[in-house]
Amino acid sequence: MSNAVPIENFKDHSIVIIDDVLDTGSTLIYAVSYFLQIPVKQINTAVMVNRNHKKYPIKADFKGISLSTSVKEHIQVEFSKNNSIAYLA
Repeated sequence: MSNAVPIENFKDHSIVIIDDVLDTGSTLIYAVSYFLQIPVKQINTAVMVNRNHKKYPIKADFKGISLSTSVKEHIQVEFSKNNSIAYLA
């Protein structure tokens, strides 16, 4: 049994797509292209960490923090009940 909400339920709604780390942009571009299958009022994107290593022409409308990192560095985001933490390694 699937818990997925049918895409038609989002028709004529405003949508905010949230990602933890914007790295290459593949996650956001995939999500935006999915919702472009139907008429929506507006699509906004939000990320906790923006790394500026995009391969795809997508940007975050809302950013928690922008980090200048090398491609070899890794960001790990952890969520808990009382805290959210981003680590750079």
